Amino acid sequence: MSWERVCDTSALPVGKGIAAWVAGRAIAIFNLGTQGVYALDNRDPASGVSLLARGQVCELDGELYVCSPLYKQHYRLTTGACLEDPQLRAQKVDIRIDEAGVWLAGA
Repeated sequence: MSWERVCDTSALPVGKGIAAWVAGRAIAIFNLGTQGVYALDNRDPASGVSLLARGQVCELDGELYVCSPLYKQHYRLTTGACLEDPQLRAQKVDIRIDEAGVWLAGA
C-alpha cells in the first residue's frame, strides 16, 4: 500500500471535516481530537455529489457518524456504512498521522 502525505497536522481543524484530493479522488478527513482522525471518500453514495467533508459530525448510540448535508443519511466514520440504508456505503480510506504529517492510503 502506498501512502500520500496530505498536510501538516496543524492544517486539520478539530471537530470539522476538510476535503483533500488524493490519487485522483476527493477524500473527506475528519479530525475529532481525542476521538481520532477518520477518512472517507468525499462522494455521498446517495446523491453522487462530493460533499461529505461539509457534513455534520455526530455520535449516535456510541458510534461516530457524518451526516450528509444533502439527503441527511448518516455514514459511520469507522466503516462508511449508512445507518438508514444498508445498501449505501461511503468508502473508508486508511489514514495515519505521524510527526511528518497526515497521510492517506493511495488508490
